[in-house]
Amino acid sequence: MIRTTYRGRPIKVLAARGEPFHRKLVINGHTIHHGWQGDDAQALDWFRQIIDNIENSGGAGMVAMLIPGQYTEPHWYEPGTIDINPSRHATQPGRVCMCPACLTDDMPRYETLPVGACRYCHQGPDGHKHDVDFLNPHRYTEPTTAQQTGRRAVNGQPRQAA
Repeated sequence: MIRTTYRGRPIKVLAARGEPFHRKLVINGHTIHHGWQGDDAQALDWFRQIIDNIENSGGAGMVAMLIPGQYTEPHWYEPGTIDINPSRHATQPGRVCMCPACLTDDMPRYETLPVGACRYCHQGPDGHKHDVDFLNPHRYTEPTTAQQTGRRAVNGQPRQAA
């Protein structure tokens, strides 16, 4: 069993029940695989390779154009450094997802997020409904500094001194 953090993402590699040489892979609390074949070190190397490819491809929002696969989901990114669009794809704060589905179908509907929008959704502090997103119920949470900075840059607002 391995529990570690790589580039801000908590990673767990656990033995799968009843199957020798099978591993359960977990990143940011989200199970990726229940029966990955290999040992702990190979699983950790696989995670590192995927995360390095994501980061080298431009990160959230850009990865869908350059790397085929399911790397638009929020669990692949460091918590608090991304925004999540209505399609549940990770994007750079204040930006859009560049996957074909978001670009063709949904891009005109997306507006830039206000600086004070919730860390996990697009709602503001006033009138925030914690159960609107039934997959991720939560209370209003102040956006991180990285999210606020990215949103200010896209909205054309000056940077605030920290």
